[in-house]
Amino acid sequence: MTLSLPDDYVTLDLETTGVSWQRDTIIEFGAVRVRNRKPVATFQQLVDPARPVSAFITRLTGITPAMLADEPTLDRALPEFLDWCGDDVLVGHNIAAFDMQFIRSSSMLLLHHDVPNPVLDTLKLSRQLFPGERRHRLADLIVRFDIADVEEHRALSDAQQTRLCLEWMREHC
Repeated sequence: MTLSLPDDYVTLDLETTGVSWQRDTIIEFGAVRVRNRKPVATFQQLVDPARPVSAFITRLTGITPAMLADEPTLDRALPEFLDWCGDDVLVGHNIAAFDMQFIRSSSMLLLHHDVPNPVLDTLKLSRQLFPGERRHRLADLIVRFDIADVEEHRALSDAQQTRLCLEWMREHC
């Protein structure tokens, strides 16, 4: 199968206070800018959620309330992140169902406009390319593709691993 994938894009990942884009909020942005299939810049920003962070999220991500206390709130962090992304294709693992729900709803609420960037979801791509595999989580792909042993659940690290997964699929499929 020949894949038609962009050579220039941004991989991104978020950490959030929970899984509901309607109730929860972003606490970390991580992204990798890619040009000609090579990483050229990174973006990482913690975000003060202006609400408590659960012990579960702290255990999962290692992000403590103290780490977020002096960080910008989402109304400042989101425009900076979106400006950094520009009009690039946004690539992420489960980006369509998770990350973009948070980004789009926050953009509509805070900036009063949608995010028009094209989106490429490596979860959907993996399901398409490997229909015989049962699991398609980022944690599964990084092990299957021999990229890493564990998913760190930190935004920049996960964005970097997502980029490596996309390039692995491009090269091997």
